[in-house]
Amino acid sequence: MPQTVAPSPLIATMVAAARLGGDIARRHFSACGQAKVDEKAARDYVTAADVAVEAAIAAALAEAYPDWSINGEEKAGDRDHGPDAPRFLIDPIDGTTNFAWGIPFFGVVIALLRGDRIDAGVVYDPMRDELFHAERGHGAFLDGVRLRVRDDRDIDHAVIGASLPIPGQVKSMNVARYREILMEVMDHAATMRRMGSAALSIAYVAASRHDAFFEDGLSPHDYAASVLIVEEAGGLVGGFDGGAIPKTGAVLAATPAVHPWLVERFRG
Repeated sequence: MPQTVAPSPLIATMVAAARLGGDIARRHFSACGQAKVDEKAARDYVTAADVAVEAAIAAALAEAYPDWSINGEEKAGDRDHGPDAPRFLIDPIDGTTNFAWGIPFFGVVIALLRGDRIDAGVVYDPMRDELFHAERGHGAFLDGVRLRVRDDRDIDHAVIGASLPIPGQVKSMNVARYREILMEVMDHAATMRRMGSAALSIAYVAASRHDAFFEDGLSPHDYAASVLIVEEAGGLVGGFDGGAIPKTGAVLAATPAVHPWLVERFRG
């Protein structure tokens, strides 16, 4: 049986905060999709649960690290201690559309940044009670068990996660070309999946449940924690072209075996 590894005090605090938020999300969740939904923008939803989860997480993190900044997607409990302070990013419910429609696949996400460097990340699936975490230089873990990406599946045997973007979401390339790439992947991969939570879908690459995942128009709140988890598990993460993730939020996470094939399509 794989040995579990005890987390650092920082990770333990982030994990406790994520679990607290997950408990609140579960209490709000209705499998019949009865959540009251507000639109922040077209097809961009927020529920009362998003705000409640974020406020609870922010309060827990502020109590443990009163001099560190907090930036949440819903701005519930934000604190700014200046550009030099470590900064927590919170996405209280990544996959709000799933949550609001009663689909039990969404994540509670916390990342710690020092400057632009992601130093720690936690992604919690409250419905399956699964918790991914990573701390820079210390590996990636799922429920305390170390993760390493598989590197023995080529594109013909790969499960690829991808976004089916809403209008205006594709910002890093021509929309028609993006759709062509989706079709190319469908024609070559073993199968494709669109799960509805970018944070969990990227973390699934670290767990070898996905061999790759790509989506455009993401924010660091969505991807920062999972990017570190994949990197610490030996995967590759960057923009569609294989470079750094651009400000437009194009994220491609993949195993070393599949990454070059996908980058070639995006560059072409």
